[in-house]
Amino acid sequence: MSSAKISIIIPIYNDELYLTDALKSIQNQTFTDFECICINDGSQDRSEEIIDGFVDADSRFSKINRQNGGVSAARNTGLDAANGEYLFFMDHDDLIPSYTLEILLDTAQKFNADIARGRMMMIPEDFKLEGLPKAEMGAEKPRYFDNPITDFYRHIRGKYKSWCYVWQCLFKRDAIKNVRFVDDLRAGGEDNLFMFETISKIKNFIQVDNIVACHRYSKTSATLNGYNQTLIKMFETIVPHIYKNYAVIENVDRRMLRWVYRKESYAVYRILMRNTIRANQQIFLEMARETLQKMRGTPEFDEITKWWSFRQKIIFHLFINGKFSILKKLRMFMW
Repeated sequence: MSSAKISIIIPIYNDELYLTDALKSIQNQTFTDFECICINDGSQDRSEEIIDGFVDADSRFSKINRQNGGVSAARNTGLDAANGEYLFFMDHDDLIPSYTLEILLDTAQKFNADIARGRMMMIPEDFKLEGLPKAEMGAEKPRYFDNPITDFYRHIRGKYKSWCYVWQCLFKRDAIKNVRFVDDLRAGGEDNLFMFETISKIKNFIQVDNIVACHRYSKTSATLNGYNQTLIKMFETIVPHIYKNYAVIENVDRRMLRWVYRKESYAVYRILMRNTIRANQQIFLEMARETLQKMRGTPEFDEITKWWSFRQKIIFHLFINGKFSILKKLRMFMW
């Protein structure tokens, strides 16, 4: 495939229910100079057949088959194959409005921005293409930021609060050279780590007010459908990763270090303890406790606990000792 302006990377695994609409929303873009790289991550349903239909009908679509390895490894496969000057990631069950690529690219080029970032909206399982947002009139002017480490932390809040999702962003490829997803993260936490590294490398970014991604509450979503083993076990990869790449690096930006650990230490507390107590399912309580016991006492986990409040440390002590009945009574205090 000849070089295109934008490379769209979409990992696909067993999503015959929503995939056709997802690919149609790409095909319907007002900006047409793109390549769409579909990574078939070992699908066992009709997903590959659907991909082949688009590849046969539209030369901008291509397919890469690989053994199932999870979303991170699939995206990295797409990065290896991408030819575009800009990169755009999309999930296999999401939709993008027809203006998405045009608005993000125009804004990125106008401001010479390393990232152009838009808003997102959640959509239900039965959402149809016809319901996608139209080009918004009277949207706020783009907001330009030239101090990414500080500006992302301070300003990506409110209606822009979903800071970490890669599928809200158009990336200038040269600005994020060598940034990769962590292969071992099959589904959950991968966007955070990718964005941490990206933000530490870029010189600026631009925020547009338009909705550029519609993220579906679907049966195939790994992170929106309660707990599973992958979501709980992901911290066995994340905690050592951030320790190696931030805590023990001599020249790491201290602002970045604080940001990474504030985010990830709270994520450990929230997902492994607070939310498991609230969910009140014994299988996940024991699974989370097992994960915490495995990490407990390591330098990597000690760094996490440094960022906890006294209350969070007390909750950890009760959790690790299996005092679930006490914690269930105290769960209203587990903010």
